[in-house]
Amino acid sequence: MNYVITVLFCLLSLVVSAQGISEEILQQNRNMEAAYNSGAVTSIADYYTKKATIVGPRTEVKGKDAIIAYWKGLEGKHVNWKLENLSITEYGNVVVQQGVSHLTHMYQGKEHTSVVRFTLVWVQEDGQWKINIDHYSPKKL
Repeated sequence: MNYVITVLFCLLSLVVSAQGISEEILQQNRNMEAAYNSGAVTSIADYYTKKATIVGPRTEVKGKDAIIAYWKGLEGKHVNWKLENLSITEYGNVVVQQGVSHLTHMYQGKEHTSVVRFTLVWVQEDGQWKINIDHYSPKKL
């Protein structure tokens, strides 16, 4: 009986830990959305590791300075950003998040919404969960 209780306690601890990590990742998402929506687009780079990579259909950006420049391209063009979470899976010290990004910005004087699927690989750096790999591809509507 004690063995069963110990095993159940351990399993419950893992579930609570995973829920805590998921909540931390989702909070990072909300913080990134808030930064974009307020116009502080270059501060989004703070949510990436120092050696992070962003990969998209015609994009490959590596390192903090390049990621700052990537987000700076949307400076003054921001409208709204919403990150839709589909899944968060923990693999030890690594967390993989999949979702859909709805990023609205000004393009040629009109609002344009970019809808992409994303996969983020999160790792701990300086005591916080940060994005190490950001991969995105267009979502077919």
